[in-house]
Amino acid sequence: MRLVNRLLALIVSLALVAGAVVVVVDVVAVMTGHRPVAVDWPAAYRWAGHVTWAGGEVRLICGLLAVVGLVLLGLELRPRRPARFATASDNPATDAAYTRRGVGQTVRDAVTGVGGIDDAAVTVRRRHLRVRAKAIAREPATAASRDSVTQAARTRLDALQLRRPPKLTVRISAKAH
Repeated sequence: MRLVNRLLALIVSLALVAGAVVVVVDVVAVMTGHRPVAVDWPAAYRWAGHVTWAGGEVRLICGLLAVVGLVLLGLELRPRRPARFATASDNPATDAAYTRRGVGQTVRDAVTGVGGIDDAAVTVRRRHLRVRAKAIAREPATAASRDSVTQAARTRLDALQLRRPPKLTVRISAKAH
């Protein structure tokens, strides 16, 4: 969402700059006795003089602006993915945390250290941590291998001492050759 916010901010700022340039050019043109260059402001002013606040056009424009504003507000108030996971600490002045990538990498390292596991992919979300491990053997994963992978991941998560550890989900599949 950070990238989308930055792109929207760039677009809005460029539109504001372009609008300001158009206004300056038109004001200079009118002040020097010429017609407006980009926007026919006198016609817009005459139209606005005949329309009332209770008019259908004004209500429609206000309604559309309100809907766009509410959509943007809703998008901004939506909870974001956590950039970091706070660690548990007895001292309230301590602010230590792990990044999502760091949590994922350390759990992946623990899982790939389990015998019989060749590779693993870890997805870290706000409340869930999903591990997809690939077993070396072609036969389906046994309950013992799933338990050992889950135990390794759980042990590593517990060692991180996260304030709110994510829920752990483990899937094991046979490696395709």
